Amino acid sequence: MTALPHGRQFVLTWGIPRDYGGLTAALLQRSRLFDRLGGVAVDVLTCDDRADVRATATELAERHALSPRVRVRNLWDWLGENDLHGKPVTAASGFAPLATGAAEERAGEAVVRRIRTDAGGRVLQIDHLRPDGTLAASDRRDVPHTGGGVRRIIVTCDATGAPRAAWRGVRALYAAWLDRLTAGERSFVLVDSKAMARFAAGYRRPHVVVAHIVHGSHLTDDGSALRPSRAEVFARLGAFDAVVFCTTRQARDVRRRVGPLPLLAVVPHPVAPVGVSAAERRGAVVLARLEPIKRVEHAVEAAVRAADRVPGLTLDVYGDGPERDRLQEMAGSGEVVRFHGFTPSAREALSSASVLLLTSRSEAFSLVIAEAMAAGCLPISYDIPYGPRELIRHGRTGWLVPPGDVSALTDALVRAIATDESVLDRMRQDAVARTRALDERTILDRWGRVLRRAQRRHAARRQTWRVRDALRRRLRIR
Repeated sequence: MTALPHGRQFVLTWGIPRDYGGLTAALLQRSRLFDRLGGVAVDVLTCDDRADVRATATELAERHALSPRVRVRNLWDWLGENDLHGKPVTAASGFAPLATGAAEERAGEAVVRRIRTDAGGRVLQIDHLRPDGTLAASDRRDVPHTGGGVRRIIVTCDATGAPRAAWRGVRALYAAWLDRLTAGERSFVLVDSKAMARFAAGYRRPHVVVAHIVHGSHLTDDGSALRPSRAEVFARLGAFDAVVFCTTRQARDVRRRVGPLPLLAVVPHPVAPVGVSAAERRGAVVLARLEPIKRVEHAVEAAVRAADRVPGLTLDVYGDGPERDRLQEMAGSGEVVRFHGFTPSAREALSSASVLLLTSRSEAFSLVIAEAMAAGCLPISYDIPYGPRELIRHGRTGWLVPPGDVSALTDALVRAIATDESVLDRMRQDAVARTRALDERTILDRWGRVLRRAQRRHAARRQTWRVRDALRRRLRIR
């Protein structure tokens, strides 16, 4: 019998970029787990309006990032092929499609979006086109409001491009889409992104259990305060049927902040077993999106410094992002640091590298550390909340160094490379053993228990909602 409760499974996230990082890797991994071992299909729902959503979905399938019953469905792409009931289109809907000649975005040869912006580059309207060129949806953000100001109205169109239905605000559209997809059946919606959690906190349906998964640290880099980007959702954690963290420490810290009301649970990311090679390991590796929060420049600087003390040392960097050009310039033209870009098979490098460097400003679980340890690649990480501190046993399964201290990072890298191989072998064995508690079956069972608790809480809250709604109706009648 499956470990998961009966019901349809949905994942809600903002989008899946082609060079995706840890959050997307984790939600795809969980979705495959629900399919392969849980025996249920999973619909991954995205709401971003990029031009390349179809190409990205195709690439995911080609990379085997999806399993047979895991599919990605994008809202705007879906609207081009399906009807959705909304409000009647009136003059107040501001329906005014953009003409040919407006700024366009293409996917291959086809025009998929027309865009109107103001003088400062702020988007005022996006028209989404079908592959045949007909208008599927017009998203205006500058419709005049009778009370003053402007509002956002989305109008969907039939196969001829004629207006069909309208929504005031994109959250109303999200809700209508979820209502249509869940179709009144018992469903679980797992919300992975901060952006979509803002909407999902207000989405309440009798047949839908909603859980929010918190992937990143909720704290500022110095650990002193709540991140502004988390404030809206963390003020409403009680609105979710469950809030799931990846580490016990983070759940405990959040509990002190939000009190006893929300259902907080802990489910780490699963780590598949890896055949640890007996071949000689060489050099260091970084697997990270190249963006400021990852501070990959610290790893590059440490490797360049360490190479002066350890001849032949190399650092292989897998990942892409806005910092790549700067990092390549910083690394210089030598042979110490090698950039490989975004590579779907990057994790295979963990089986041959001696150490992994992690230099992030913050982490919640750090899936890459767990995967490195499972592959016998020893992590050297900044000692930041939460994942590194829970996964690494300093000197036994890896090394922790003071956050932001590049000199300490360099010294740790030199020591790791110079450590006797017999000691390293013992550490690798301990690292692999530590990740066995994160095997897929164990994690699936934990998900089953959490979703059942969320389901029970949802059922209890429905009774409260009914009483509250009945009282409101009575007060209105009076």
